[in-house]
Parts: sequence; structure tokens; C-alpha cells
Amino acid sequence: MDAVRIGFFVISAPRLYAAVGLLFLVVVAELGAWLRRRSASAVPDASGEVTDASWAWNALFAVIIGARLGFVVQNMGYYITQPLQALAFWQGGFAPWWGVAAGALVAFLSLRRRRRSLGVTVLPAAFALGAWLLVPQLLSPAGGAPVAFPSGVVERLEGDAFDFGDHAGRPTVVNVWASWCIPCRRELPQLARAAEEHPEVLILYVNQGESRETVAAFLAGFPTVDAGNVLLDRSQRVGNQLRSVGLPSTYFFDANGNHVKTHVGEISGPAITRELHSLAAVR
Repeated sequence: MDAVRIGFFVISAPRLYAAVGLLFLVVVAELGAWLRRRSASAVPDASGEVTDASWAWNALFAVIIGARLGFVVQNMGYYITQPLQALAFWQGGFAPWWGVAAGALVAFLSLRRRRRSLGVTVLPAAFALGAWLLVPQLLSPAGGAPVAFPSGVVERLEGDAFDFGDHAGRPTVVNVWASWCIPCRRELPQLARAAEEHPEVLILYVNQGESRETVAAFLAGFPTVDAGNVLLDRSQRVGNQLRSVGLPSTYFFDANGNHVKTHVGEISGPAITRELHSLAAVR
């Protein structure tokens, strides 16, 4: 499962799982603190107990910051050339285990003067890790149909026909988007840069449901996007074939037409680069 739809909102599944884990961390920590406060008020010699959950909130922010910093460090080659992109956390890009390590360190430092109280972290941490690692297994459908490479003919923005069947044998990225979608707008330059740096990979921009005039007027502000690879999926048939649940969504296929990965939501430059390197390595 790549994304979860809640009403009109589509949330990237990995981010949702992480959020559920962090929610469990602070909720269980707050509940434990409340129980210890009650115990401390009833038992006078229990005053040394940790009766607040500030350590959990500190750990929560450390997880988020640490995961982002870890991702930046792992992709330092990209961010050295574009340092301001390191601040674009809304594009995604987190290294989860870096975050876990940062959260554990901050929790330890928060309680270091009361080392006998470090045990209060065990249950909240166990619930958080359990939720993060087990929720995906519970929500992911077993034996779901795999995503297939699109088929059929659609119109190019330039007016001629594009047949997906004519482009087999080449690694391909299919990005479904629309001009009204703000994350789509932000990621277009990243995709265009990746297309220029990796000509061995075909990157297709499949617009969903808009007219040629609307798309052409919008892309006038994005001269780096190759108009020859912009496709008009007015009936959203390609989006339906890919089982798209929200925009933007980016689908990676190897040279054999096998689906490798789906990224739902805005994608960062380093994430695109990493996936393209993986595609190029598949023979």
C-alpha cells in the first residue's frame, strides 16, 4: 500500500505509519505520566517518579529532525550543489532509523539525571516501534494485483499520438499530475532536471483531465520540461490503469516493464536520483 485516502485527503503511507508511531509514543507516555502522578499523590515516597512526558515530546521532535538530517547526510552529494533544497522537508526525504537513533539519544539525555527512571521509556517506545513496523503489515492487502505498465494510445501535448507499447525495453518513469496541484508544480523542475541528467530513462508527464490549452499555458512557465514527453490523459484512463489515488504520483518501471516503486506525493530531487540509479542498474 503506497497511500491511504481519508475523505478528500491522500496521505503517503510511509508518512502515515511514522505519524501513527509517534502518536503512540506521546499518548502512551502521557498516559503513563498521568498514572504516576496519581500514584505519587497517594504514596508520599513516590515523589522521585517521572510525572511528566516532556521527554517523549523532546524525542518526537528529535525523531523528525534526526530523520531529515540523516537523509540530507546520505544525499550530501546532491545537497552540496543545492543547499537550500535541504530545507524543503515538505518534498519528503527522511531516514527513519536515523530518526529513531536521535529520538533514543534525546530521551536518554532528558532523563539522564534520573537513570532509574529510564524504564518509563520502554513501554511508549515499544508501542511506537510496534505501531510503525506492524501497522503496514495489517493495512497492506495480501495478494493485491501488481501495478502494470500502462497500455494504449494517448495524445501528446504536441498533438501527435503516443503509444506506450512502442516504448518497451527502456526504464520509464510515469508521473501523473495536474496544473492545479501545488505539489505537482513544485516537483516538475526536479523531474525535468532528472530527465536531463539521465537521458537513458524515459520520464513521462501524464496530465490528468485537463485541456491542451490549459496544459500548454501552464508549462510555458516551465521551459525545462520536455514538451515531447507531456501526455494528455483527458479521460484519466492511464491514471486508472496505474490505480492512482492522488496527485502527484510517480511510478518507476524497469526496462522489462516491471513496476519497481510508487511514490505518492511530492518527490524530492535526491529521491528521484536514487530511483533512477536503481532503474539503470536493472538489466
